[in-house]
Amino acid sequence: MSPSQKSLAQESLAQSSLISAIYERAPGSAFDAQGLTVYQRSLSANAKRALDISFPTVKQLVGDDFFSQLCDNFLHAYPLTTGDWGDWGCELPRWLACSRELADYPYLGDCAQLDWLCHQSERASDIATDLDSLPLLAENDIYQVAIKLCSGIAIFTSMYPVVDIWNAHQTAEKNAELFAQAAQSITNKEPQSALVWRPEWKSKVKEITASEFLFLQHTLAGQSIGDTLDALSNTEFSVETWLPQALQDGLLCGIEPLINKTF
Repeated sequence: MSPSQKSLAQESLAQSSLISAIYERAPGSAFDAQGLTVYQRSLSANAKRALDISFPTVKQLVGDDFFSQLCDNFLHAYPLTTGDWGDWGCELPRWLACSRELADYPYLGDCAQLDWLCHQSERASDIATDLDSLPLLAENDIYQVAIKLCSGIAIFTSMYPVVDIWNAHQTAEKNAELFAQAAQSITNKEPQSALVWRPEWKSKVKEITASEFLFLQHTLAGQSIGDTLDALSNTEFSVETWLPQALQDGLLCGIEPLINKTF
């Protein structure tokens, strides 16, 4: 090993040791304690800021003080491994769901999952809208065309009323009616399926039926309209009803031919 390579290796080792000391938060480190405290406080503040952005519903559900403690514990369990705080946090829903301390709030993990899907939706790449392609629906065999959905689409099914809970926490001013609805849904143990999409810059969430969930599941998999409708033949789903509403909601980006695709 050349002197320059040895120097780089030593520097890399020192950096790794420093990062480990910052995350471990344990006494007895070879590094200056005061300096480590500064790094740790900065790291903790950045982590809280990141999770505050990504999981706003979770923060409101647990309160500021508990959320701060939660962020520190999660950071210790799942250190940042990239340079982008926006990519950090995908493990939080499962981590919350497995927490014994939060056993009295079994819906918290799924609420976190919905928050994360919204966060990811807003970071998704744009998809060009091509409404001029809509005539392809009438001009082609429905087994040779597929629906093109807008950017940031995600679907999610929960045993809990996650959409009602999410809606109740979307405004700074608490809406008593929405909170009452969410509380009643939790009491009734009502499951919900959620659709997340981003027609413009802000993600949206709404409850969808089991048949619409299945329709979107097949559509997201790239299946043709014909094959998708075949899979829903025993349900009440109507694509004739769905299409106009999807256009109005900004969910539909166009129709895509599948002639050159194989499945």
